[in-house]
Formats: sequence, C-alpha cells, structure tokens
Amino acid sequence: MGKVSAFQFTNTTDQAVAVTPKKLGLVTNYAVERDTARRAQLNNKTAPMDAQEIISYSSRDLQVVNTDLPVLNPARVKAGLLYQIEVQDLLVTTDTDDANFRVDEPIIASLQIRHGKSGNITSDIVAQVVTRLISALRHDDGTWRFSDLMRSAERPVAD
Repeated sequence: MGKVSAFQFTNTTDQAVAVTPKKLGLVTNYAVERDTARRAQLNNKTAPMDAQEIISYSSRDLQVVNTDLPVLNPARVKAGLLYQIEVQDLLVTTDTDDANFRVDEPIIASLQIRHGKSGNITSDIVAQVVTRLISALRHDDGTWRFSDLMRSAERPVAD
C-alpha cells in the first residue's frame, strides 16, 4: 500500500452555508502596478482613483516552518515557503443629505500560508486548511463571527 496524507481530525461535517467567490477578473479588471520576483500588486481598474482596491500576492522561502504544534515525526527537510494574498479595500461613506460629507476607511485582509517544501503537500491539501480557516470564522449556524471578533471576543460562544 502507498503513502496516504490525511488530517487526523474528525469534525468534518459540511455546513449548509457556502462562501460564494466573486469573479474578479484579475487579468482583465486589474492593472499590474508592481511585478517583481516575489511580489505582484494589482490595482482594480473598475474602482475610481479616490477609492482604489489593491490585491497583492507575495512569497518567500523559509529556513524552517515554525508552529505551535508538537511535531513528533518531523520530515527530514525543514525548509519551507510562505505565500500570502492581501486585499486592501477602501470603504467610502457619504451622506445623501450633505454633499460635503465623505469618510474613507481602509479595510485590509490577508491570508498567509506556510508549509514545508514537500510533495505530500498538494494544492488540495492547502485548500482543505483554508476551508477550515474560513469555517473557524463562522458560527455553527453559518453567520460570520466578525461581530464578536471586532469586540475582541476571540473565544467562540454558543449560537
């Protein structure tokens, strides 16, 4: 029998609520502002100049992948990589009763992934971890936990 890579947790029941990705059109709707060996920065051409959106992709090599997990059977290869995507959006608030009122507020979100340089780690494996990350941001009823997190209430509570 061949090698099998699998996570060992059993809480894997799907939620009825799904996250529906937006079709961003990264090639057609974004201008490349920066393109270096380890970073690409895209600017949304559908947004006005005074309310831009920037999406960045970056990566770097790691000597070792640090973790808080106890790793009892470590791989021989310690080297790894880190890659990250970041979205910077500008929330614009105006007042229909006051043409001079405008408040701009940046909101930035990023996803960073680190893992060893191993053939055992596939795109599908990373997708499973990202799915669990998104799941950790939701209550069991499918609503987002951001209202709690915005108040520094990190500990999950019953729905």
